[in-house]
Amino acid sequence: MIVEFAVSLSLTFSQTAPIVTQVEFREPVREVVTYPPVGVLKQISGLPLPDSVQETYETEFLDGFAYFGAFAISKEFGYGYVSGSNTIEAAREIALQECYSQADRCMIYAEIYPVGDAPLEEGQVSLAPLPAGRFNNPSADWGQSRAMAISEDGAYAVAWNYPTQSAANAAALSDCEGYRLSDLPDLRDMPCLLIPFK
Repeated sequence: MIVEFAVSLSLTFSQTAPIVTQVEFREPVREVVTYPPVGVLKQISGLPLPDSVQETYETEFLDGFAYFGAFAISKEFGYGYVSGSNTIEAAREIALQECYSQADRCMIYAEIYPVGDAPLEEGQVSLAPLPAGRFNNPSADWGQSRAMAISEDGAYAVAWNYPTQSAANAAALSDCEGYRLSDLPDLRDMPCLLIPFK
């Protein structure tokens, strides 16, 4: 059984890094796409996970089914995962980079999408549940000079009650940049950008 598993697993992993479609957020953003807060699991691999990895998968990755999420594994069962990215492409890249810190070859094991997910068009950005909640329900006491900035990796910031719109914009961008992922040196740059706030 162990030999059969090792053989089938070695055939599953490609010799080169997986191709990841990049849909980068670009300015100007003309539309923000939000979804219901319910995620849907897409199990890509049926390989059984060792108990410790299975526990992480179930208790951390699947906790709340937060989209956009991805879980990557290596043949030695190193792993990496993320949930709460603002695109599935970013989630895949982050999970793979986390896994690559433990192994040379990794693959996506599972992904979490929002209900109703559709490919983004030029000028559109999508939001994970947490920033979508802030975007869709701005508080009335935030005033007129308010701004929101997001990154594909899941970073976001909201600034409100600033004396001018340009000051709110600068504060949101600055705060968002402070939350971006910075510990994965081979991850492509996913800068923060302003989105049209309600």
